[in-house]
Amino acid sequence: MSTCPICGAELFVGLRSWHLVCGVCGYEGSTLNAHILSQAPGGDLDEVAREDALETLRRSNFQRLLAAIRGLTSKTSSCQHPMRLLDVGCAHGWFLEQARGNFDATGIEPDRGVAEATAARGLRVRKGFFPDVLATDERYDIIVFNDVLEHIPDINATLQACMLHLVPGGLLVINAPNRMGTLYRVSKNLLRLGRSGTFDRMWQLGFPSPHVHYLDTEAVTALAERHGFTLLASERLPSVSISGLYSRVRYSKDVSPVKALLLTLAVAVAIPALAVLPPDIEVWFLRREPDA
Repeated sequence: MSTCPICGAELFVGLRSWHLVCGVCGYEGSTLNAHILSQAPGGDLDEVAREDALETLRRSNFQRLLAAIRGLTSKTSSCQHPMRLLDVGCAHGWFLEQARGNFDATGIEPDRGVAEATAARGLRVRKGFFPDVLATDERYDIIVFNDVLEHIPDINATLQACMLHLVPGGLLVINAPNRMGTLYRVSKNLLRLGRSGTFDRMWQLGFPSPHVHYLDTEAVTALAERHGFTLLASERLPSVSISGLYSRVRYSKDVSPVKALLLTLAVAVAIPALAVLPPDIEVWFLRREPDA
């Protein structure tokens, strides 16, 4: 990736050799590569710790997210049956579990082990990548990317696929890290002081699926307009919570218990301030324009 996926300008090396920055629109990306399908036996991450780390926070955020989706679709839906919802990168299925009470929900998950465990709980999950596992004429009323779009290298092709697989007037929901977020900006300042660990972790360096994009509202608006979407609204979501915080620091298997404890205490102290400072997680709601 040598040109900015948002404005087309040239990208330059930023704060790390793999970190890319657009000097025109401020977009940030990376050259980091995913290795989801070639992980070590049992996976590169401690999935038990990962579930414990994220479940409470994600379930709480998903409740808020689904309430917003219901509000945006209640006045536009003329369906006699539940609206069809696709959860791309559904992971452990927490969003699917909460969505299936109101929607006809299907998930896609590329990690074979995680997909099989989620499907074993009775959730509808397809193993593979979006949009490869979808039929050409398959359409949904809602497509959701929960902490997923920032991991997909070709963001423009992905939005074009969303355009093809959403019904006219359908809703695209992008829940992703915010480039203007407080913790992310702190991590950059720490890197400038010679401490790279927090910045590397924000990009999930060494993870099976690292981040390749950091977006903001201007970038999402530009992408929306290019691909036939309209930005309807955005909403902030908490990026950390006390519950599961220590496990979240530890699940990458490369952080010592002492260091994890110190990081946990530091973040826990900062949580009240993070609730009012620029959010590190934001949700953007996009409407697919009706066919002309």
